[in-house]
Amino acid sequence: MLFAPGPNLPRRTFTVAAQHIHRLKQRISDLTTTPPSVQAATPAPSSFVAIAALTWVSFVRSKHPDAISSNDDVYLFFFCDCRGRRGIDPPVSNSYFGTCITGCLAKATAQDLLAEEGFAAAAAAVQGEVRRAADDPLALWEWMDLLSWLPLDRFVNVSGSTRFPAYEAADFGWGVPSRTELVTMNNSGQLVLVADKGGSGGVQASVCIESDHMDAFTSHFLNSLVD
Repeated sequence: MLFAPGPNLPRRTFTVAAQHIHRLKQRISDLTTTPPSVQAATPAPSSFVAIAALTWVSFVRSKHPDAISSNDDVYLFFFCDCRGRRGIDPPVSNSYFGTCITGCLAKATAQDLLAEEGFAAAAAAVQGEVRRAADDPLALWEWMDLLSWLPLDRFVNVSGSTRFPAYEAADFGWGVPSRTELVTMNNSGQLVLVADKGGSGGVQASVCIESDHMDAFTSHFLNSLVD
């Protein structure tokens, strides 16, 4: 079967320094309105949660109101490693060498993410799905079924990990590469994360989106890092 080539969409790669990630995490904490007793029991937002939430909000804001209305539901999908998780019988050990992943789907209304506290709302949705996957890793095991009903124009798809040492892993004896990118990245709303080169704690985030929305996305994403 032959597939027609998809649109040639632009991509941009952002390097988010460790200090900017720390600032994003602090903003999530500052915007969270849950009681202190609940906050104490809630894990601090991870780098993944912070960057995924920022990308999701930037995506929605860049496409509103042209392609996304305030009443629309919006989604963010990512994978979770099932090794060492509870709820799998037989259990899969942390030393298992192979792919053992399940799907995670965070959902919100565009209005929630467009609000002044939209960044915190996005982070809460992502963090809640991380907790759900930890408690019930098999709930979205058949994640391919999502593609049959998810509105792809309101959908952010996250690949990779803020902890994946892509540069070090690609050192085959000639030294660390100067640049690492996912060559198959050409879907609107796609986000690819890898650890930044040098082990500084930063993250490289590559984003693909329609050209009509890329400038607005870039503006919101970068401005949010320095606010």
